[in-house]
Amino acid sequence: GTAPFSPPPQFTDQLSDPSSVIFIDPVAPNILFTLPDDATSGISSFAYTVGVRPQDLYGICISLFLGILAATIVISLFIWALDGLAAFVSRSLTPGRPAAGGFGVRSPRYSSASKDVLDSVGGSQPNEEDKSSSGHLFFRGNRFQPHGRSWYKVRLDFSSFHFSVLHGNLVRILILFHLPVTIFSCYQMTLGRSHASLVSIVLAAISFAVFSIIIPILLVVRLTMTSTSKLYDETWTLLSMGPLYSHYRHGTQLFATVFFATNVALGVTVGCGQKSGTAQAIIMLVIEVISALVTSIWLPWGHGASMGLISFLFC
Repeated sequence: GTAPFSPPPQFTDQLSDPSSVIFIDPVAPNILFTLPDDATSGISSFAYTVGVRPQDLYGICISLFLGILAATIVISLFIWALDGLAAFVSRSLTPGRPAAGGFGVRSPRYSSASKDVLDSVGGSQPNEEDKSSSGHLFFRGNRFQPHGRSWYKVRLDFSSFHFSVLHGNLVRILILFHLPVTIFSCYQMTLGRSHASLVSIVLAAISFAVFSIIIPILLVVRLTMTSTSKLYDETWTLLSMGPLYSHYRHGTQLFATVFFATNVALGVTVGCGQKSGTAQAIIMLVIEVISALVTSIWLPWGHGASMGLISFLFC
């Protein structure tokens, strides 16, 4: 319950005067800081504090996540289309010269230390072995039509510069939302039919399986199947997969598995363990100790980065 309203004596007259700028109505219900009777400790109290129902947290989180993904895709496709239009206009104005960029031809946008520069010496076009693994295997054959074909037969290039940038941005968004999506998906699945609809519970289970488990596993598998030299020297691969490992030293790119595993463990603990805060605290302490030990042993950062002690203290 709420404590009785008892203002300080020196402010009593001003607080009780309706014309005063600090007037407070003593009979008004204190709905701002009083939680509902059915509010429990943990996520439920957090939801009511921010002004939403606990069963709506998952919907808000997943809507923001998917909305940002959709906006990123739309903006990237728009820029991709502008680049393609510029390349088409360039080809139209200079029919004897192939376009230097855009959809159809892989433009030489390389990093200063990239081995692609050496591979392209002599003006030869990159072969299939030099292509980035950023494009999905099913789309490797979807190259643009050679110069001279009709413009309406042009198809999207799913191993191009633009697709690699889009893929990398989507990976960044997944990294940012991986923990909250995991937490609220697990929490939604524990609410039961009495508090949440069956549709929301099913969608939460699908979200947890896809965004928290399946996609991270696929990303890690791609890291495993790609050579270290290509991961750090091939520009297209860096653009598409770099957010997972670009800040680690060579040979330790699989440290990303620790990040995803820690998020899943913490997300399941927070989302599914709402009935016992003590159990949550113990499990989270064990997770943090394990994470600190793994980080201290693995030390994925480059030599001289001085990140070992800092990371251990943060853990």
